[in-house]
Amino acid sequence: MSQEQYLGNPLLKKSNVKFNFTKEQIEEYIKCSEDVEYFILNYCYIETLDHGLVKFSLYDCQKKKIKVINENRKVIIMEGRQQGKCVKNSSFINIRNKKTGETKRVTIEEFHEMLKLQSNNRES
Repeated sequence: MSQEQYLGNPLLKKSNVKFNFTKEQIEEYIKCSEDVEYFILNYCYIETLDHGLVKFSLYDCQKKKIKVINENRKVIIMEGRQQGKCVKNSSFINIRNKKTGETKRVTIEEFHEMLKLQSNNRES
């Protein structure tokens, strides 16, 4: 095992290991340091059960949060863990009318549109 590797992983260098960068690597490093979204989309991976190592992809809401965090010095994001942030708009959910007890199967996108309409009706 090389003494320059971290925990025996040849892809990870230990701290304080000298490394000579090429001009292209320096340019890529600068590009990543200036654009967090670019860095995430090109260098961050998720380990999945079905597909193994997969490049990270961002939803629009995640892109907005990254932008806000980058543009503001102090940010607090209060979110629950299981709010369906990672659900596709085409995913189905069952909703129930509290007054009639009727249940309806709708997509997440349809549900969001219903919430927008309710919100707009309350404001007017």
